[in-house]
Amino acid sequence: MRPLKLTMQAFGAYAKAETIDFTELGQERIFVISGKTGAGKSTIFDAISFAIFGKANTNDREGFSLRSHFAKAEDLTEVSLEFLLRDVRYLVRRVPQQEVPKQRGEGITTVTAKAELYELDGDEETLLASSVRDVGAKMEEIIQLNVDQFRQILMIPQGEFRELLVAESKEKEAILQRLAHTHFYQLIENQLWQQQKDQEQQVRLLREKVAGITQEAFDAEALAGKTALDIELMFAERLIVEQETMNGLQEQMELAKEKAEITAKNVTLAEEKIAEWAQLAKLRTEKVALDEQLDTRNQEQEAVDLARKAGTLIDQDALCLRLKQQLDEAKLDERQALDALKNRKVAFEKAHLEIEKVKEIELEYMAWIKKRDLLQTMEAKVTRALVVQEELAQESGRQRDLAQKLERFILQEKGLLEQSEKLAERVRFVQDSRLKYLETKQRLTELKQEEAFVLAEIKKWEQKQAWEAELVVLNSEWKVAEEQFSEAQAKYEKLDAMWQHEQAAMLALSLVDGDACPVCGSLEHPNVALETADVSKTEVDTARESQSAKQDAVKAIVAKIEQKKWQIEQIVFATEESLQVLKEKQALYGEELAAKEKELAEMDVFLVEENDVEEQLGRNKQEMIKLGEEKAQLQTAYEEVSKSVDAAKTTHALLLEDVPEEFWDPTVFYEQQKALTAKITDFEEKKGRVELAYNTAKEGYYKAISASDMAGKAAVKAEDALATQRTIFKDIMAANGFADYASYQRAILSPEDLDAKERFIRDFEQRYHFVSERLKETETRLAGVEQPDLIALQRLDDEAKRLYHEKAERWMGQKDAVRKLSELSEQFLKYLVETSEAEKAYADIGYLADMARGKNDRRLTFERFVLATFLDTILLRANGRLKKMTNGRFQLNRKKEKSKGNVQSGLELEVYDEYTGLERHVKTLSGGESFKTSLALALALAEVVQEMSGGISLETMFIDEGFGTLDPESLEMAVECLLETQESGRLVGIISHVPELKERIPSRLEVTATNHGSTTKFFAQGL
Repeated sequence: MRPLKLTMQAFGAYAKAETIDFTELGQERIFVISGKTGAGKSTIFDAISFAIFGKANTNDREGFSLRSHFAKAEDLTEVSLEFLLRDVRYLVRRVPQQEVPKQRGEGITTVTAKAELYELDGDEETLLASSVRDVGAKMEEIIQLNVDQFRQILMIPQGEFRELLVAESKEKEAILQRLAHTHFYQLIENQLWQQQKDQEQQVRLLREKVAGITQEAFDAEALAGKTALDIELMFAERLIVEQETMNGLQEQMELAKEKAEITAKNVTLAEEKIAEWAQLAKLRTEKVALDEQLDTRNQEQEAVDLARKAGTLIDQDALCLRLKQQLDEAKLDERQALDALKNRKVAFEKAHLEIEKVKEIELEYMAWIKKRDLLQTMEAKVTRALVVQEELAQESGRQRDLAQKLERFILQEKGLLEQSEKLAERVRFVQDSRLKYLETKQRLTELKQEEAFVLAEIKKWEQKQAWEAELVVLNSEWKVAEEQFSEAQAKYEKLDAMWQHEQAAMLALSLVDGDACPVCGSLEHPNVALETADVSKTEVDTARESQSAKQDAVKAIVAKIEQKKWQIEQIVFATEESLQVLKEKQALYGEELAAKEKELAEMDVFLVEENDVEEQLGRNKQEMIKLGEEKAQLQTAYEEVSKSVDAAKTTHALLLEDVPEEFWDPTVFYEQQKALTAKITDFEEKKGRVELAYNTAKEGYYKAISASDMAGKAAVKAEDALATQRTIFKDIMAANGFADYASYQRAILSPEDLDAKERFIRDFEQRYHFVSERLKETETRLAGVEQPDLIALQRLDDEAKRLYHEKAERWMGQKDAVRKLSELSEQFLKYLVETSEAEKAYADIGYLADMARGKNDRRLTFERFVLATFLDTILLRANGRLKKMTNGRFQLNRKKEKSKGNVQSGLELEVYDEYTGLERHVKTLSGGESFKTSLALALALAEVVQEMSGGISLETMFIDEGFGTLDPESLEMAVECLLETQESGRLVGIISHVPELKERIPSRLEVTATNHGSTTKFFAQGL
């Protein structure tokens, strides 16, 4: 990643928009960032880190603290960075969460964080992400480093340059994993581990299945001490026994089945004979019942014969009945015609009286018509007068409303004039206070800057005191550890000497004068060692391990002491004032700040009020103009309405001049006109109704006379026809043997009844014949035959069936047992083979998984082995530069001994010191030594990763410390190493106050601090 252009606004020390164009460096690849303390040099690194990750380059600068104290209230804090990565240009913009004054009213509002990421192609911008979360994820995907790894590798802030060097194995692993893309090897580890788990589960399941099968087939006692082969033989023997048992049961079942079939056949034959005897009894009973019904059958036959004779008289009887009905209807019509004639006569006489009354009112009706015509001639004037009267009322109302509005406008205009005078006076007062407000605000800004400086110095003092206190504790711990180490060493040396002496004494016991000593070869033994104490080898080893542990503890504390001293040395104060003086200043600044902020808050009310008052004054002027225009329009409208009112009054008087006074009221006029019209309409409608009723009654009366005559003649004719047909009916009835009409009526049957009686006779005769013949046949067949004992036969059949079912159930149970035992035997053999294969596969995959996951002699995982190789490559490059910068004294090595316990190891670093010939932990290096070692490691790391081209680009490095700890010779060598990086095209930026560094590196970015915020400018060859 190579930065091209950085723009900061209201960020840290930069108040206005400040752009740093790195392309101005041209072919230069190394530059120094210089400037006074607090000018904003580290802020540049913070801005780059914030643009990429949304976080500053140090953990103590986050969120609201990023906003510049020099910035104007309306300027938003924002950062944008244009950079080049793998030949693709990107632009990222970020706005942190911040508090700004509200645009309207008092108080502040919080602006939420925003972020955008673009890909640039010429002048075209392609949006890649547009939210803080999405931009963060996309940037990590592009850079392939998180913010902590970025700080340790590419942009190293103050106090953290040696973090990568002294990082624990786990921390180095996280960094190197991303750089070397070893996640693939971790996936292999995980897949092997998962396969091991799966295979282990498979073996366990198969073993459980085999155990379950054997436990289901045999009891625990039978299985005790048996091998798989023994169990296989047990299955075979058990199957033979069970199969023979099943065959015997099958033979018994088949014999029982034959006996059951014979008894069932005997029961069936007996049931058939018993059914025939039951049928004989039933036929005899039915024959007796049929004999008893013979009289009924004869009676039904007689009734059928009479019904057939009566059927010849039915048509003539129906004709007589129809004629009788016609006669009754004719006589009824005659009576009704006479009654109608009487009613019509009465109605006719009544209608005649009504029409005479109407003729008497016709003279009065003519007078009503004349009066109606007169009112119609006056209606138009009265109607017009009513319209004019309504218009007059409406215009008079408008006249009153306009007069009231004019009065209100005059009062409102007066109020606005008075208010405007007061507002103008207030504006003059606020303007006089503005100068004082600006002076107070400037002082407040200065106080905040001074307070921030004092707080930073206090923080350094407190940090230094805390570290010094920790150093005192560490020195105490070192003394205790030294004493414990001395005691442990003395104890070990004592026990070791005793054990050595004891070994010599044991050897002396075997010496014989004249024989050569196995140690020195002497034939004489004048002063043999004597046994003094019983000391075991275990006690000596325990003492040696204790001594070694105490020595390691001393070394660890010494490393912590050296690190703490180095941290204390890094603290540089910008002032010589004591902590007490600084705290007193802080208290004074706090009091003055509170007073100034309170004063500003009070003045803010005036400033906000000034804008409000001026706006209100402007609104009042506009309102006055608007009121004047509306007032003039109202005055014109009032005059026009007054003219309309006068004209309406004149028109109304002229219209009512020829109308009688009683009709001047339109209500009275219309009521009388309406009443007269209704009276005329009622009379005309009544006259029409009376005339219609008279004509209708007259016509009905004459029609009733004609209808009465016709009804009388029809009744006489119907009576003659009935008498003739009755004579014919009586003659036919006598010829068929019926004495009277009643006997004829009794003989009549409906078609349904006649059909039912004939069907009864026919069915009876057929059933009687069938039963008689069947009875004769059955009696002949059963003559001499005895009834069988069905109960005894059924008892024998039930017993035979029970025995058969019992044998069948035993055979089926045995058959299921044989089948189940056979299945268990097959499953046992199948799972036995599968278990053997699974155990072999588990052994193979388990060995690979354990090796890959670090369960080996060196406790080194597959991924960490690859990372260790990667780290060795980096150390090889780093040692070339480190030897040059240290004149061959130091060399970095990877610690290859395995760690204590189960801790993963393989990535810890040690430094070999040529002066002592010993290896020691990198944490024991001094400040300058640590800086040179860290610089060599960082340059080598960037070089190796760039050559690998594995997706991570380390084309840039920024360093914010360290060169002040180097002596002139070391500084010269460090600069030489940095200058060599230009050959690979890597960009290196250094923050430093060291004059020699500025002299050796021609390009620099000068940061200048002012009381309005800082500015930057490049100074390089050709600029």
